[in-house]
Amino acid sequence: MHVARLVAITEVKNVPPDLRPFVDFKAAVEDKTLDDKELVAVLNIDTTTCYIPVFLKGPASLEALEKELAAQDAKLTADSKDVLAKHMQK
Repeated sequence: MHVARLVAITEVKNVPPDLRPFVDFKAAVEDKTLDDKELVAVLNIDTTTCYIPVFLKGPASLEALEKELAAQDAKLTADSKDVLAKHMQK
């Protein structure tokens, strides 16, 4: 099982250029139109250069995120889970 760590929570417009393709790809997969002010969490799979964006606006749930990560053989760290849970409740 891989470990997923929270790298940052930021507005889409502030996502670093090297991570932006991950955000754009995830938005395309979800058929989502990006808003520059929308909050996105960026997770990194330890020991890889794989990043997983999580859009924090809308019906996103921690349970759905954990299920998505499990399908990729990954699990959130406890501290990342705590931070994301607080942001997903808003």
